Amino acid sequence: MRGLSILVLAVLVVFGCRKDSLNKDDHESLSDWIKFSKNSRCIYRVDSIAFRRDNPLPDTFSFEYMEIVDTVFFDNVNEPAARMKIVTRKDSLDFWQFRRMYYAKTTEAFYERIEDNIRLLKISFPPAEDVLWNLNSRNNLPPVMLSYQNLYEPYQGEFMKSDTTLTVVGKEINNALEKYKYLEIYGKGIGLMYREKTEMLKQGNNWDGYKRTQKLVYAD
Repeated sequence: MRGLSILVLAVLVVFGCRKDSLNKDDHESLSDWIKFSKNSRCIYRVDSIAFRRDNPLPDTFSFEYMEIVDTVFFDNVNEPAARMKIVTRKDSLDFWQFRRMYYAKTTEAFYERIEDNIRLLKISFPPAEDVLWNLNSRNNLPPVMLSYQNLYEPYQGEFMKSDTTLTVVGKEINNALEKYKYLEIYGKGIGLMYREKTEMLKQGNNWDGYKRTQKLVYAD
């Protein structure tokens, strides 16, 4: 009986290790997930619903949004970084219009996005389900606590898919006075594939705020 117990334990250990090795690479880094290649592009479709306190009817609009890696460099602490260009257009028949620039970088511990002098910690590394971090820990905005769910799961989007992803979520709020949702899905070697953000407050009889989704259409 003791021999049988040892055999069962050995089988469980082997299969447990095998599952872990299939899900992640112990030698991976954030640069495996977020790649900075000069002139590479990600095109997204954005669908948004805007709510205003002085109007009971929401406004809906859609547009295309493209991020281009403009410049790749190592910053003053010798960490990989990129200067990113954002352009938008109404649809595929329209011309791209320049909107703004921002900076992004990867460290051993975080993927950071710096826009309008506001530094956001978008991804914590290495990923684990018990990791909790503050998106705004390096700026003066109110804390937004983030965590992971569905680590290393495949993702089938409306336009593109990935075999391995990281899903970052904030604490969801859904009640009669406030609605809040933060969700981002990153594909390995692709970057951001899906974003969903909701921020709404009840003002009298109407809502004030927005719901927005951002879906990856193309990446090179």
